[in-house]
Amino acid sequence: MQLTRKVAEKMGSRMMHYAIAQQLAPESTAFSIGSLAPDVSGHNFDFKSQTHYMTLNDDGKTRSIHPEMFAEEYQQQLLLNMFVRGYYAHLLEDKVWLDTVFNPVIRPQLGTQREQKLAAYYADFHTLNLMIAERYALQPLPVPDFKHDFAGAQGVREIGEGDVPQVVRDLREDFEPVPKRQLVMLSLDQIEQYINTCVQVVQDHLSALK
Repeated sequence: MQLTRKVAEKMGSRMMHYAIAQQLAPESTAFSIGSLAPDVSGHNFDFKSQTHYMTLNDDGKTRSIHPEMFAEEYQQQLLLNMFVRGYYAHLLEDKVWLDTVFNPVIRPQLGTQREQKLAAYYADFHTLNLMIAERYALQPLPVPDFKHDFAGAQGVREIGEGDVPQVVRDLREDFEPVPKRQLVMLSLDQIEQYINTCVQVVQDHLSALK
């Protein structure tokens, strides 16, 4: 199965992934950081396809995400390594986002004024960050030392030495205030429902690991 090199959709935000991780394993910093790790790719579209295990669909435009590919590759690590379990959770959560939010709700609205609506969609993510942080009583994570704090991350081929500290710094920036604006494409209720769904989906998949 070929990994796609074409990336367009924005999936769940770091703050959403962090909120879900705190619901699932609040005592595990490794799980929380693992749940951020696939987003180390930033704006590198080619690399994002790899870190998110994406394939291009038959239409040549849309994509699917395959958490099962990651689970197969890291089967043994998933049993005990909290960082790897968090990474897997992120992929499951992004699949839920594509299946329940982006494809059925956002994509159908992009037939007209696409660029304006996408800009509003992206802006909503920034607006939602502090709303989510307040709703779930989230605090910034300390920036870890990759070699000493997260030896388990070194077994994940998609993650480089500087990636883990950087993605935590990126999350810390998400806690910074932004100008107030009305949400346009998304709503806080919608995000809360998404987070609740993801908690259940991830719990089910992690419980099924053998």
